[in-house]
Amino acid sequence: MTEASVFNRNYDGIITFLKRKRGGFAFALLIWLPFLSVAQTPISVVFNEIQLREEFSDKSENWPYLTTMENLYVPDKDEYFMHRRHKSTPYAILTDWKNNLSTFNILTTLKLGPTDTDEQTAGVIFLVQPDGKGAVVFEFNKSKQYRIKQLVGAYYKFISGDTESGGWVKSSTLAAKNEYNEIDIRVQLPQIDIYVNKKFVQSFDLMDFKPGGMGYLIGPDTKAKSDYFYVYSTEEASVEAEAEAKKADDNKSAVAQLGKVRYELEQEKRSLKECQMERQQAVTVLEEEMAKLRQSNDRLALQNRQLHEFKDNVLVEVDEDVFLTLAENLKAEIIKNGKLESQVQIYKDSLKYTHVQYNKLKLALLDKAISKAEKEKVARDQKEAAETKKEIEAELTDKKMNAEQEKWELSHPNVKAKVDTSLLSELKTEVKKEDPAPISNEEVSEDGLEARPLPVKVRTAQKKQD
Repeated sequence: MTEASVFNRNYDGIITFLKRKRGGFAFALLIWLPFLSVAQTPISVVFNEIQLREEFSDKSENWPYLTTMENLYVPDKDEYFMHRRHKSTPYAILTDWKNNLSTFNILTTLKLGPTDTDEQTAGVIFLVQPDGKGAVVFEFNKSKQYRIKQLVGAYYKFISGDTESGGWVKSSTLAAKNEYNEIDIRVQLPQIDIYVNKKFVQSFDLMDFKPGGMGYLIGPDTKAKSDYFYVYSTEEASVEAEAEAKKADDNKSAVAQLGKVRYELEQEKRSLKECQMERQQAVTVLEEEMAKLRQSNDRLALQNRQLHEFKDNVLVEVDEDVFLTLAENLKAEIIKNGKLESQVQIYKDSLKYTHVQYNKLKLALLDKAISKAEKEKVARDQKEAAETKKEIEAELTDKKMNAEQEKWELSHPNVKAKVDTSLLSELKTEVKKEDPAPISNEEVSEDGLEARPLPVKVRTAQKKQD
């Protein structure tokens, strides 16, 4: 716990005690309380080495450029415009510039934008620890109040003010509404001094803090602008920071080299393990081969022993020349049997080839017969289709002629057919040729002849003549 927070706690306890007492002693003690604070010497080093200079004249790689539903952070007319749209949580805008300085000076300007509410807050966050569990924030609001708080883990504790006021302290050094406040933060760890508009505000110490990131902290539902953001340091601090950076780079390089060596060792270990597995497999294969050789040697030894027994028992009294002759004959028979087996195999192969060719021939004949049958079927179907078509056309023609005849009869109900004498004689002649039966005068009489259907050709001619 810092000295400032201890003093604030003790100061609150004393105030509570005095409220319970009455009398001149208590009044005198209350007057004497402001002098209980131990004066702290301001940081007196000269910050003349520029480390970061940002005037927000254009989009910079050191600052975020966000346009989302909850955040809008863009450079606008040589200013950095910040709008936190979320209604309940703040947002830290950290610069990408890496700070490894333990002695530095932040000089920036910040003002709150015009809104309908006075709950807006904005400030500077710095010494953001690499693990994100530590930082320091100086912020102000539109009521001319400021607050200093320290991030511890996931929670803030107040360095300024008290718990009841939420750490807020009234200050006349803050500018009026909608005007810029010049914020000057001087750090020489563990001491931190804060100035606002060139007037000292507060000094405090932070133990066990390392150099860290910096930027702005925008409260919920807040609009703010900044004109510039400068970071200065001393020459000694710059040299020390460069040495630290070099040391860190060397450490990173060493770590990377160590990681590379570790990776190579792992690869070698894996390779050795694979070689060991391959060797084990080779040993297993050799052992199997040796077992097979032992079995083969055992079989040969058994056969050799059997041959010796056969020689000793059967061929004891046989002459060696006879034995040699028998052996040669046996060898010749074995060779002859081998040749016969080869010839038999050739005959089998020939028979198999002949059988295959025979099957191919049967398939070819079947294909030819099937093709011929299909062609005959197609020709027969075509012929039947043509005959059916002719019959249908003839039937349609007859139906058409009958329809025309009925139509003509309906349109001429009182017209009787007139018989042409010459035509009648011709018809009689034709009838005589076709049918030898004579036609009586009763069947063809001009007085009692009614209109009956005539042959198609005659009817058509009569219709044309009419």
